[in-house]
Amino acid sequence: MSYPSFHSFVKLLRSLLKRRQPWLYEESVFLADLCLAYGTIAGLTDRNKKTLFLAAHFKNLGALYLDDENLKQEYPDHSEALTQMGALFNASTQLAKDAGLEEVADVLSQYHLRAIPPNHLARIFQVLNTWVSCRQRKGWRSAMSDKEALIILKQRAEMQWSDPKVVFHFIEHLCRYSARADRREACTITGFQVPPEVPANKDYGFDTLEDQFQYPVEAETAGGL
Repeated sequence: MSYPSFHSFVKLLRSLLKRRQPWLYEESVFLADLCLAYGTIAGLTDRNKKTLFLAAHFKNLGALYLDDENLKQEYPDHSEALTQMGALFNASTQLAKDAGLEEVADVLSQYHLRAIPPNHLARIFQVLNTWVSCRQRKGWRSAMSDKEALIILKQRAEMQWSDPKVVFHFIEHLCRYSARADRREACTITGFQVPPEVPANKDYGFDTLEDQFQYPVEAETAGGL
């Protein structure tokens, strides 16, 4: 009896997400690829990058236990949103534990808190997830612009909801090396202190990921390890 490869395992996770709701799949794919891209920039080990990559998929798996009404992302009040999201966080974390992925579960148990996580991978995942969440259209709002999303990240750093070092390192590489003029311009916001000029060695990786996120993601999107 043969056992599934890592690629087959990830393909199964994506299939479950896509069958539940296409936006769950699209968000997880973009976040997973962003984890790989930023993980490489941050010098993470392959094991740590794989942990973040899997966390990006498992974070939405808890939606399998939510009914369709709650997946519309249209909450009449903040307390209901917290209740439903709490159920999602707990279910996703438990699924990772059930799969024997303790490191992934540790990240998922911490990233959604309004505090700097003690786990260093959760600190990174928290920032990347915030960016993806801001840039994705929600049931109650349209997708935020670069400028709006960057303001959210900066505010989280100032309030100590996210690690300031991770926030500004991510912002620096997202913007300084971007081929997009609007993204470089967004980084001129007071307090970011990120120069808008493009250096000689350009890296358009984040721009490519952003383009992928703005259009339908194909089922065989690259991103496996």
